[in-house]
Amino acid sequence: MARLNPRLITTLLTLLAAPLALAGPAPGKEPPTTESSMSSTQLRSTPSPVQAGKPTTLVLRVRDAQGHPVPTLSLSHGKPMHLFVISNDLQSFAHLHPEPRGGEFALEHTFEAGGDYTLFVDYARPGGGDAPVERHALQVEGPARPEGALTETPATQHSGGLAFTLHGGDAVHASAGAHLHVAVADAATGRPVEDLEPYLGAMAHFVVLSADGKDFLHVHPLDTRPGQGVAAHAVFPRAGLYKLWIQVQRQGRVVTVPFVLRVQAADASKPVAAPAHGAHGSHH
Repeated sequence: MARLNPRLITTLLTLLAAPLALAGPAPGKEPPTTESSMSSTQLRSTPSPVQAGKPTTLVLRVRDAQGHPVPTLSLSHGKPMHLFVISNDLQSFAHLHPEPRGGEFALEHTFEAGGDYTLFVDYARPGGGDAPVERHALQVEGPARPEGALTETPATQHSGGLAFTLHGGDAVHASAGAHLHVAVADAATGRPVEDLEPYLGAMAHFVVLSADGKDFLHVHPLDTRPGQGVAAHAVFPRAGLYKLWIQVQRQGRVVTVPFVLRVQAADASKPVAAPAHGAHGSHH
């Protein structure tokens, strides 16, 4: 019988081992994290279908990467979960907080009008790590609001007895960091408001959604002194119209004010900015 060349044997063993090395990580190393290895939420509503003008129970179940229920979550700004309910025409907005209930997270909410809604779920991932905002589509039966075109708003908007003036909204470019400063004054006197209170651990909450509903962003404010209003750093990924909701608290009451601004095309002379620290977003 012919004897095999030792060098040939070594070469054959090396070739056979190569696919094994590509099939998985080396011993003692964890595989890279992918979207499929992250937790996720499931939504159900009672009654179903949802009817406008009638109370609805919204229940969210969190499951880990293995599909096991997650009954408790770490607090994020004082709450285990933040739920943003926004109609697809951007006319309706609500910032809600499901609470633990029987191993799930639930609340009651009444939709004012019929139509299509998107529910954005923001919570701290079990075990830490990145926390992309999840979204769920929901159809509500009943009379819908009259259709209205989304157009840019004046720099000053009024809500809850306050006058909000947005600075910097007319010079925002896609992919570049935008500094949004909002002066807050008493609508009756015109004097700067110095007694804003923390709302859910922050002096304000900024929520942004593109007109087509694809880009969502939830950011918290930069540090400002009393009387200087509120400010935030945000990165808008694309040019186009965006709706911005700003929430502040004064004398125990939460005031929400909306703005619509147009983001200009990316400026090649400006560097691409990284997302703001602590910002939670979603692109669909």
